[in-house]
Amino acid sequence: MRMWWVIGGIFWMVSLAAVGEAQRPRPASSDVDIRRLIEMFRRGWEQNDAEALRRACAPGIVMLSFGRRDRGIEEVVEHLRVTSQHFPQAELQMEQLEIRPMGAVAWAHAEARYVQKTAHGMALAYTGYASFLLERQRGGWRITQVDLNVRPETPAPSTVAAEGASLEGAWLLESAKDLTTGRSLSQGAMLLLTRSRFALLAVAPDRRPPRQKQLAEYSKRELLELMRGVEGSVGEYRREGNRLALIPVFAFFPEMTGEPQVFENVRLDRERLSVEWEARGRRLLMTWRRVE
Repeated sequence: MRMWWVIGGIFWMVSLAAVGEAQRPRPASSDVDIRRLIEMFRRGWEQNDAEALRRACAPGIVMLSFGRRDRGIEEVVEHLRVTSQHFPQAELQMEQLEIRPMGAVAWAHAEARYVQKTAHGMALAYTGYASFLLERQRGGWRITQVDLNVRPETPAPSTVAAEGASLEGAWLLESAKDLTTGRSLSQGAMLLLTRSRFALLAVAPDRRPPRQKQLAEYSKRELLELMRGVEGSVGEYRREGNRLALIPVFAFFPEMTGEPQVFENVRLDRERLSVEWEARGRRLLMTWRRVE
């Protein structure tokens, strides 16, 4: 009889241990899968890995970033390809990732820091957040929407030419040449510069956006209003040596991707401003004439 009591006690202790193990908190499989997927997206974006993005994202993904809305995985991959031409090095950090599964969908949110570096070593840093919407599909979880909402870490400083002359004003595109082929390109653009903000407009040479006050007095919102109905890009800019970094907060301009752009070899000669700009695989020499 005593033997049976001993055996029964052993079974009772084993049962308690099994119950305790079963009740021990474990990360849900959905949570683990979603974290793995977001990490795959982060590394893919950081390393310009198109295949990693295709594995992490649904074919119909929508991505919002730098004023752009990319629909479909192929647009997202193309966006990254063009961006990497201007900024071959990038670092995307995500911290404090929160995940909320809700059945067949899940929402994730993280603090984000994004750093881009040009081939010349100039770094542009942004902070903000990244949000993800995911759906459980036949092949598992996939990212269906991304909102990378980041802004420059520090306000752009006042921009002054090396000679002490200000770049503020309205500049009309006078000439544009493809430096590779030597061909002249069609004109029709205007560049508006305040102390630290810019607006790049695709307009006809004889067109002027309506204004009721001095250009330097316009806020970012008012510059956006000037662009209503006109293709263009608005944002902040800063100068480092002979380079001008344009950081869009809104972009709908034929030659802009919504990513930061760099004007190189910036030269100011009285009422003429010349810059070199690499856009869509072409290196352009552009000369602007001050009209205000």
